Amino acid sequence: MATMRWAATLVMLGALGCDDGGGGGAAADAAPLRPDAAMALDATVDPDRGPIVDAEPFDLALLGPFDAVPYADAAADAAPPPGDAGPAPCTDEPPMSVQMWRRPLDSPDIVDDGAPHHSAVDPVVNPNQPITLDGKFAYGTFSRDLQHERIHVWVRFDGCHWTSVGFGDTDGDGRVSVAVPVDEPLAAGRYAYRMVVGGDLSAARGDIWVVPPNKQAVVFDIDGTLTVSDRELFEEILLGHDPEPYVGGVDVTARYAEQGYLVVYMTGRPYFLNPASRAWLERHGYPPGPLRTTDSVADTAPTRAFVGAYKLAWLRHLRDPFDGPGLHLTYAYGNSPTDICAYAEAGLPPADTWIIGPHAGEACDDFAAPNPLADYPSHLPTLADLPLATP
Repeated sequence: MATMRWAATLVMLGALGCDDGGGGGAAADAAPLRPDAAMALDATVDPDRGPIVDAEPFDLALLGPFDAVPYADAAADAAPPPGDAGPAPCTDEPPMSVQMWRRPLDSPDIVDDGAPHHSAVDPVVNPNQPITLDGKFAYGTFSRDLQHERIHVWVRFDGCHWTSVGFGDTDGDGRVSVAVPVDEPLAAGRYAYRMVVGGDLSAARGDIWVVPPNKQAVVFDIDGTLTVSDRELFEEILLGHDPEPYVGGVDVTARYAEQGYLVVYMTGRPYFLNPASRAWLERHGYPPGPLRTTDSVADTAPTRAFVGAYKLAWLRHLRDPFDGPGLHLTYAYGNSPTDICAYAEAGLPPADTWIIGPHAGEACDDFAAPNPLADYPSHLPTLADLPLATP
Protein backbone atom coordinates (compact mmCIF):
# COMPACT_ATOMS: atom_id res chain seq x y z
CA MET A 1 0.00 0.00 0.00
CA ALA A 2 2.82 2.41 0.88
CA THR A 3 4.49 1.68 -2.45
CA MET A 4 1.26 2.40 -4.32
CA ARG A 5 0.80 5.67 -2.44
CA TRP A 6 4.37 6.69 -3.20
CA ALA A 7 4.01 5.72 -6.84
CA ALA A 8 0.92 7.92 -7.11
CA THR A 9 2.69 10.76 -5.38
CA LEU A 10 5.74 10.48 -7.61
CA VAL A 11 3.49 10.51 -10.67
CA MET A 12 1.81 13.62 -9.31
CA LEU A 13 5.18 15.29 -8.64
CA GLY A 14 6.39 14.33 -12.08
CA ALA A 15 3.28 15.76 -13.69
CA LEU A 16 3.88 18.97 -11.79
CA GLY A 17 7.51 19.02 -12.87
CA CYS A 18 8.94 18.40 -9.38
CA ASP A 19 12.31 17.13 -10.57
CA ASP A 20 15.32 16.55 -8.37
CA GLY A 21 17.52 18.66 -10.63
CA GLY A 22 20.30 16.13 -10.44
CA GLY A 23 20.79 16.79 -6.75
CA GLY A 24 22.46 13.48 -6.06
CA GLY A 25 21.32 11.19 -3.31
CA ALA A 26 22.89 8.05 -2.01
CA ALA A 27 26.10 8.66 -3.88
CA ALA A 28 26.32 12.22 -2.60
CA ASP A 29 25.75 11.00 0.94
CA ALA A 30 28.37 8.30 0.65
CA ALA A 31 31.09 10.63 -0.66
CA PRO A 32 30.13 14.28 -0.11
CA LEU A 33 31.83 16.74 -2.38
CA ARG A 34 34.36 18.96 -0.65
CA PRO A 35 35.23 21.82 -3.00
CA ASP A 36 38.42 23.75 -2.44
CA ALA A 37 37.79 26.51 0.09
CA ALA A 38 39.49 29.17 -1.99
CA MET A 39 37.34 28.30 -4.99
CA ALA A 40 34.19 28.43 -2.90
CA LEU A 41 35.07 31.81 -1.40
CA ASP A 42 36.40 33.55 -4.48
CA ALA A 43 34.14 32.14 -7.19
CA THR A 44 32.38 34.67 -9.38
CA VAL A 45 29.46 34.14 -11.71
CA ASP A 46 28.62 35.97 -14.90
CA PRO A 47 25.37 37.86 -14.10
CA ASP A 48 24.29 37.49 -17.72
CA ARG A 49 23.97 33.71 -17.67
CA GLY A 50 20.99 32.05 -19.26
CA PRO A 51 17.33 32.58 -18.38
CA ILE A 52 15.81 31.49 -15.12
CA VAL A 53 13.95 28.18 -15.44
CA ASP A 54 11.16 26.96 -13.20
CA ALA A 55 12.95 23.76 -12.24
CA GLU A 56 10.45 22.48 -9.66
CA PRO A 57 6.86 23.66 -10.13
CA PHE A 58 5.52 21.88 -7.03
CA ASP A 59 2.83 23.59 -4.94
CA LEU A 60 4.74 24.09 -1.69
CA ALA A 61 1.94 26.24 -0.33
CA LEU A 62 0.28 22.94 0.55
CA LEU A 63 3.03 22.29 3.09
CA GLY A 64 2.22 25.28 5.29
CA PRO A 65 4.74 27.88 6.46
CA PHE A 66 8.46 27.10 6.26
CA ASP A 67 10.95 28.32 8.81
CA ALA A 68 12.64 30.98 6.68
CA VAL A 69 14.66 33.28 8.90
CA PRO A 70 13.68 36.96 9.23
CA TYR A 71 16.42 39.57 9.26
CA ALA A 72 14.57 42.88 9.39
CA ASP A 73 16.36 44.40 12.39
CA ALA A 74 19.42 42.17 12.71
CA ALA A 75 21.94 44.79 11.61
CA ALA A 76 20.47 47.47 13.88
CA ASP A 77 20.35 45.12 16.87
CA ALA A 78 23.98 44.12 16.35
CA ALA A 79 25.34 47.68 16.32
CA PRO A 80 27.07 48.58 19.64
CA PRO A 81 26.05 51.77 21.48
CA PRO A 82 28.09 54.90 20.59
CA GLY A 83 31.39 54.89 22.42
CA ASP A 84 31.11 51.23 23.42
CA ALA A 85 34.34 49.49 22.43
CA GLY A 86 33.21 46.11 23.77
CA PRO A 87 32.04 43.15 21.69
CA ALA A 88 28.72 43.27 19.87
CA PRO A 89 25.83 41.76 21.84
CA CYS A 90 24.45 38.36 21.02
CA THR A 91 21.93 38.31 18.20
CA ASP A 92 19.51 35.62 17.14
CA GLU A 93 20.58 36.03 13.52
CA PRO A 94 23.76 37.23 11.78
CA PRO A 95 24.35 41.00 11.67
CA MET A 96 24.23 41.54 7.94
CA SER A 97 22.95 44.22 5.57
CA VAL A 98 21.24 43.72 2.20
CA GLN A 99 23.59 43.22 -0.75
CA MET A 100 23.07 43.98 -4.42
CA TRP A 101 21.58 41.19 -6.51
CA ARG A 102 24.07 39.60 -8.89
CA ARG A 103 21.22 39.15 -11.40
CA PRO A 104 19.21 42.33 -10.78
CA LEU A 105 16.69 41.68 -13.56
CA ASP A 106 15.92 38.03 -12.82
CA SER A 107 16.35 37.39 -9.09
CA PRO A 108 13.84 40.00 -7.79
CA ASP A 109 11.26 38.43 -10.09
CA ILE A 110 11.89 35.03 -8.47
CA VAL A 111 11.64 36.53 -4.98
CA ASP A 112 8.32 38.15 -5.92
CA ASP A 113 6.90 34.66 -6.51
CA GLY A 114 6.38 34.26 -2.76
CA ALA A 115 7.89 33.07 0.50
CA PRO A 116 11.38 31.53 0.55
CA HIS A 117 11.60 27.74 0.77
CA HIS A 118 15.27 27.25 1.64
CA SER A 119 16.86 24.17 3.20
CA ALA A 120 20.28 23.26 4.62
CA VAL A 121 22.01 19.96 5.38
CA ASP A 122 23.34 19.13 8.88
CA PRO A 123 26.93 17.88 8.45
CA VAL A 124 28.28 15.40 11.00
CA VAL A 125 32.09 15.42 11.25
CA ASN A 126 34.82 14.54 13.70
CA PRO A 127 37.19 17.32 14.84
CA ASN A 128 39.87 16.49 12.28
CA GLN A 129 37.67 16.52 9.19
CA PRO A 130 36.93 19.38 6.78
CA ILE A 131 33.46 20.91 6.95
CA THR A 132 31.32 21.59 3.89
CA LEU A 133 27.90 23.23 4.17
CA ASP A 134 25.22 22.50 1.55
CA GLY A 135 21.99 24.39 0.93
CA LYS A 136 19.22 24.83 -1.61
CA PHE A 137 17.36 28.10 -2.26
CA ALA A 138 13.95 28.59 -3.88
CA TYR A 139 10.90 30.85 -3.64
CA GLY A 140 7.16 30.83 -4.12
CA THR A 141 4.32 28.41 -4.52
CA PHE A 142 6.08 26.57 -7.34
CA SER A 143 9.55 26.60 -5.74
CA ARG A 144 11.48 28.60 -8.34
CA ASP A 145 15.20 28.10 -7.86
CA LEU A 146 17.40 31.08 -7.04
CA GLN A 147 20.13 30.73 -9.63
CA HIS A 148 23.64 32.19 -9.62
CA GLU A 149 23.17 34.38 -6.57
CA ARG A 150 25.57 35.04 -3.70
CA ILE A 151 24.98 33.12 -0.45
CA HIS A 152 26.80 34.29 2.70
CA VAL A 153 27.63 31.75 5.40
CA TRP A 154 27.76 32.52 9.12
CA VAL A 155 28.61 30.15 11.97
CA ARG A 156 28.09 30.52 15.72
CA PHE A 157 31.34 29.08 17.03
CA ASP A 158 30.87 30.29 20.62
CA GLY A 159 27.11 29.83 20.97
CA CYS A 160 26.58 33.59 20.94
CA HIS A 161 28.34 35.61 18.26
CA TRP A 162 28.15 35.00 14.53
CA THR A 163 31.30 34.68 12.42
CA SER A 164 31.28 35.17 8.66
CA VAL A 165 33.13 32.18 7.18
CA GLY A 166 32.74 32.82 3.46
CA PHE A 167 30.29 32.69 0.60
CA GLY A 168 29.34 30.79 -2.50
CA ASP A 169 27.08 31.17 -5.52
CA THR A 170 24.04 29.02 -6.23
CA ASP A 171 24.10 26.85 -9.32
CA GLY A 172 21.34 26.38 -11.90
CA ASP A 173 19.43 24.16 -9.44
CA GLY A 174 19.54 26.70 -6.60
CA ARG A 175 22.15 24.68 -4.70
CA VAL A 176 25.39 25.84 -3.11
CA SER A 177 28.29 24.19 -1.25
CA VAL A 178 30.70 26.22 0.87
CA ALA A 179 33.80 24.90 2.61
CA VAL A 180 34.28 26.28 6.12
CA PRO A 181 37.88 27.34 6.78
CA VAL A 182 38.88 26.24 10.29
CA ASP A 183 42.38 27.02 11.61
CA GLU A 184 42.15 24.62 14.54
CA PRO A 185 39.96 21.55 15.12
CA LEU A 186 36.60 22.43 16.62
CA ALA A 187 35.66 21.03 20.00
CA ALA A 188 32.90 18.44 19.98
CA GLY A 189 29.50 20.10 20.02
CA ARG A 190 26.69 21.67 18.02
CA TYR A 191 27.36 24.82 16.00
CA ALA A 192 24.44 26.71 14.47
CA TYR A 193 24.93 28.10 10.99
CA ARG A 194 23.01 30.24 8.54
CA MET A 195 23.25 30.43 4.76
CA VAL A 196 21.96 33.93 3.95
CA VAL A 197 20.78 35.21 0.58
CA GLY A 198 22.61 38.48 0.09
CA GLY A 199 19.85 40.09 -1.97
CA ASP A 200 17.03 39.84 0.61
CA LEU A 201 18.58 38.33 3.78
CA SER A 202 16.31 35.28 3.81
CA ALA A 203 18.19 32.21 5.02
CA ALA A 204 18.48 28.47 5.41
CA ARG A 205 19.34 27.26 8.90
CA GLY A 206 21.27 24.22 9.97
CA ASP A 207 23.68 22.82 12.55
CA ILE A 208 27.23 21.53 12.30
CA TRP A 209 27.64 18.48 14.55
CA VAL A 210 31.23 17.86 15.61
CA VAL A 211 31.59 14.49 17.35
CA PRO A 212 34.56 12.56 18.72
CA PRO A 213 35.46 9.41 16.78
CA ASN A 214 33.44 6.37 17.83
CA LYS A 215 30.73 8.52 19.42
CA GLN A 216 27.74 6.33 20.27
CA ALA A 217 24.54 7.26 18.46
CA VAL A 218 20.95 6.09 18.06
CA VAL A 219 19.15 6.41 14.71
CA PHE A 220 15.44 7.20 14.38
CA ASP A 221 13.42 7.15 11.20
CA ILE A 222 10.56 9.72 11.27
CA ASP A 223 7.52 8.75 9.18
CA GLY A 224 5.79 5.69 10.60
CA THR A 225 8.42 5.53 13.36
CA LEU A 226 8.01 8.80 15.25
CA THR A 227 4.77 9.68 13.44
CA VAL A 228 1.87 7.25 13.72
CA SER A 229 2.02 6.15 10.08
CA ASP A 230 3.63 6.79 6.72
CA ARG A 231 0.28 8.20 5.65
CA GLU A 232 0.99 11.26 7.83
CA LEU A 233 3.57 12.40 5.29
CA PHE A 234 1.03 12.36 2.45
CA GLU A 235 -1.43 14.34 4.55
CA GLU A 236 1.29 16.85 5.31
CA ILE A 237 2.20 17.24 1.64
CA LEU A 238 -1.32 17.26 0.24
CA LEU A 239 -3.35 18.82 3.06
CA GLY A 240 -0.85 20.73 5.17
CA HIS A 241 -1.65 18.68 8.31
CA ASP A 242 0.72 18.54 11.27
CA PRO A 243 1.87 14.89 11.46
CA GLU A 244 0.65 13.11 14.61
CA PRO A 245 3.50 11.77 16.79
CA TYR A 246 3.46 8.37 18.43
CA VAL A 247 2.65 8.62 22.13
CA GLY A 248 5.83 8.25 24.16
CA GLY A 249 8.22 8.53 21.24
CA VAL A 250 9.64 11.81 22.48
CA ASP A 251 10.28 10.24 25.90
CA VAL A 252 12.29 7.41 24.36
CA THR A 253 14.42 9.78 22.28
CA ALA A 254 14.92 11.98 25.35
CA ARG A 255 16.11 8.99 27.38
CA TYR A 256 18.90 8.34 24.88
CA ALA A 257 19.86 12.03 24.87
CA GLU A 258 19.97 12.07 28.69
CA GLN A 259 22.45 9.19 28.61
CA GLY A 260 24.71 11.04 26.19
CA TYR A 261 23.84 9.34 22.89
CA LEU A 262 23.75 11.41 19.73
CA VAL A 263 20.16 11.21 18.45
CA VAL A 264 20.22 11.04 14.65
CA TYR A 265 17.06 11.63 12.60
CA MET A 266 17.19 9.87 9.23
CA THR A 267 14.14 10.24 7.02
CA GLY A 268 13.12 9.37 3.49
CA ARG A 269 11.38 12.73 3.20
CA PRO A 270 12.48 14.90 0.24
CA TYR A 271 14.79 17.86 0.77
CA PHE A 272 12.01 20.45 0.43
CA LEU A 273 10.51 19.07 3.66
CA ASN A 274 13.76 19.64 5.56
CA PRO A 275 12.65 22.94 7.16
CA ALA A 276 9.18 21.59 7.98
CA SER A 277 10.69 18.40 9.46
CA ARG A 278 13.14 20.40 11.55
CA ALA A 279 10.29 22.58 12.84
CA TRP A 280 8.14 19.50 13.61
CA LEU A 281 10.87 17.93 15.76
CA GLU A 282 11.38 21.17 17.66
CA ARG A 283 7.65 21.84 18.06
CA HIS A 284 7.02 18.42 19.59
CA GLY A 285 9.99 18.56 21.95
CA TYR A 286 12.34 15.96 20.44
CA PRO A 287 15.97 16.37 21.54
CA PRO A 288 18.33 18.11 19.14
CA GLY A 289 20.21 15.95 16.68
CA PRO A 290 21.38 15.97 13.08
CA LEU A 291 18.55 15.70 10.55
CA ARG A 292 18.98 14.13 7.12
CA THR A 293 16.48 14.24 4.26
CA THR A 294 16.95 12.94 0.72
CA ASP A 295 18.69 15.05 -1.91
CA SER A 296 16.23 14.07 -4.64
CA VAL A 297 12.54 13.31 -5.04
CA ALA A 298 13.34 9.97 -6.71
CA ASP A 299 15.13 8.72 -3.60
CA THR A 300 11.90 8.97 -1.59
CA ALA A 301 10.38 5.95 -3.39
CA PRO A 302 9.91 3.24 -0.69
CA THR A 303 12.02 0.51 -2.26
CA ARG A 304 15.47 -0.89 -1.47
CA ALA A 305 16.75 0.54 -4.76
CA PHE A 306 15.80 4.11 -3.83
CA VAL A 307 15.07 5.14 -0.24
CA GLY A 308 16.74 1.95 0.99
CA ALA A 309 19.92 2.72 -0.95
CA TYR A 310 19.93 6.34 0.24
CA LYS A 311 19.61 5.27 3.89
CA LEU A 312 22.23 2.55 3.58
CA ALA A 313 24.72 4.95 1.96
CA TRP A 314 24.24 7.56 4.67
CA LEU A 315 24.50 5.03 7.50
CA ARG A 316 27.75 3.74 6.01
CA HIS A 317 29.01 7.31 5.71
CA LEU A 318 28.23 7.97 9.38
CA ARG A 319 30.13 4.83 10.40
CA ASP A 320 33.12 5.52 8.13
CA PRO A 321 36.09 6.62 10.29
CA PHE A 322 37.98 8.09 7.32
CA ASP A 323 35.54 9.88 5.00
CA GLY A 324 32.81 10.07 7.65
CA PRO A 325 32.57 10.95 11.34
CA GLY A 326 33.15 7.38 12.49
CA LEU A 327 30.03 7.15 14.66
CA HIS A 328 29.30 3.99 16.63
CA LEU A 329 25.68 3.44 15.59
CA THR A 330 24.61 1.57 18.69
CA TYR A 331 20.80 1.41 18.41
CA ALA A 332 18.24 2.02 15.66
CA TYR A 333 14.46 2.46 15.32
CA GLY A 334 12.35 2.15 12.19
CA ASN A 335 9.10 0.86 10.76
CA SER A 336 9.57 -0.30 7.18
CA PRO A 337 11.26 -3.13 5.27
CA THR A 338 13.71 -0.55 3.85
CA ASP A 339 14.65 0.43 7.41
CA ILE A 340 15.10 -3.21 8.41
CA CYS A 341 17.43 -3.93 5.48
CA ALA A 342 19.34 -0.64 5.63
CA TYR A 343 20.10 -1.11 9.32
CA ALA A 344 21.13 -4.75 8.89
CA GLU A 345 23.26 -4.15 5.79
CA ALA A 346 24.98 -1.19 7.48
CA GLY A 347 26.10 -3.49 10.28
CA LEU A 348 23.70 -2.53 13.06
CA PRO A 349 22.95 -5.66 15.11
CA PRO A 350 19.29 -6.73 14.76
CA ALA A 351 19.31 -7.33 18.54
CA ASP A 352 19.83 -3.57 18.98
CA THR A 353 17.24 -2.57 16.39
CA TRP A 354 13.52 -2.01 17.04
CA ILE A 355 10.76 -1.95 14.43
CA ILE A 356 7.32 -0.54 15.16
CA GLY A 357 4.15 -0.98 13.09
CA PRO A 358 2.89 -3.72 10.76
CA HIS A 359 6.39 -4.87 9.72
CA ALA A 360 7.53 -5.52 13.29
CA GLY A 361 9.01 -9.03 13.50
CA GLU A 362 10.06 -9.17 9.85
CA ALA A 363 13.65 -9.84 8.78
CA CYS A 364 15.82 -8.82 5.84
CA ASP A 365 17.13 -11.67 3.71
CA ASP A 366 19.31 -13.95 5.83
CA PHE A 367 19.72 -11.50 8.69
CA ALA A 368 18.07 -12.15 12.04
CA ALA A 369 14.82 -10.33 12.70
CA PRO A 370 15.09 -7.13 14.76
CA ASN A 371 13.07 -6.57 17.92
CA PRO A 372 9.34 -5.89 17.44
CA LEU A 373 8.18 -2.73 19.18
CA ALA A 374 4.53 -2.65 20.30
CA ASP A 375 4.55 0.94 21.55
CA TYR A 376 6.87 3.48 23.17
CA PRO A 377 5.31 3.75 26.68
CA SER A 378 5.87 0.03 27.32
CA HIS A 379 9.36 0.23 25.78
CA LEU A 380 10.57 3.13 27.93
CA PRO A 381 10.97 1.09 31.17
CA THR A 382 13.34 -1.27 29.35
CA LEU A 383 15.71 1.70 28.96
CA ALA A 384 15.94 2.32 32.70
CA ASP A 385 19.34 0.60 32.78
CA LEU A 386 20.58 2.13 29.50
CA PRO A 387 24.33 2.64 30.00
CA LEU A 388 25.92 6.04 29.59
CA ALA A 389 27.18 6.66 26.08
CA THR A 390 30.90 6.67 25.38
CA PRO A 391 32.84 8.73 24.69
